[in-house]
Amino acid sequence: MKIFIITVAVVILYSFTIVFGQDYRQAQTNSYRLKYVCEELSATGASFFNREEYSDGYTIFNTEEGIKAIKNQLTSLLSVDSSMTPVLNSYWSKNIKYEVYFYDDSGICKVYTNGNPDREEAFSYGDLHKDDWTSYNVVISDPTVVVTINAGPGRFRLRFLDPLPDIIRSSSHEWEDR
Repeated sequence: MKIFIITVAVVILYSFTIVFGQDYRQAQTNSYRLKYVCEELSATGASFFNREEYSDGYTIFNTEEGIKAIKNQLTSLLSVDSSMTPVLNSYWSKNIKYEVYFYDDSGICKVYTNGNPDREEAFSYGDLHKDDWTSYNVVISDPTVVVTINAGPGRFRLRFLDPLPDIIRSSSHEWEDR
């Protein structure tokens, strides 16, 4: 009987280990995927600029078009609908939140939260960008677009892992040597 009890305990412990390992690998993979999405979205936002101002030597972002393109890409890359709610086959469990910062030659940083204008702040090149949700800091030396995504906590099958922190990634894309 002692051997049976020890065998059952080892099988249960092994099952927990396998489930946790698989969940952890899946969360790590989706965190890397979220990093890739942030990089793509920041490059997308930086692609939209005012051509007339650019011909005069200034880079001024077209924030309305940039936000529209970012939202379209976000829905397809992260498997969410237009209200940022995860679809059935999505890894994410909660609504996705995102912030986009546009730093350009106008000297005003335009901040959008979930696709809506949030605030505008004056800045000058050489200032430090401090992200609201992460410790991501970057010196703004050229026109830059920073995207931060809060995708919520990962999906773990073991219930005692539920209070895990949200998966938040951030990335920037800058125009160098204008």
